[in-house]
Amino acid sequence: MYRSFTDRVLGGVCGGLGALFPLNAWVFRAVFVALAVLTTGAFAALYLLLWWLLPQESLVRGRRGGAGWLLLVIVLVIATLLAWLAHVSGGLNGPTGQNLFWPALLVALSAVFFLRQVRG
Repeated sequence: MYRSFTDRVLGGVCGGLGALFPLNAWVFRAVFVALAVLTTGAFAALYLLLWWLLPQESLVRGRRGGAGWLLLVIVLVIATLLAWLAHVSGGLNGPTGQNLFWPALLVALSAVFFLRQVRG
């Protein structure tokens, strides 16, 4: 799976999903926006995470390795849903009662950004 170079509005994540599945990319964009609103930004953070993780589509070389990236996207979507459900149910509270959802999400995004910079 790749971020689309030709069908992009922001980062090309939804365009890449649209190329992978037999759905229009605008369906994925609408789903991401709706879920971002419903989860108070958790899926917006997932979009940023996918934007940083997925490689840009190359118009020169052939497409390979789609199954591994697709599995990564599915795992990240499920992890985001589970984290958001734990957040809503109060399962992500620290010992003092503070909510740890957004700090944990920022740490995860920072780790992905750091690893991407190290990888090149």
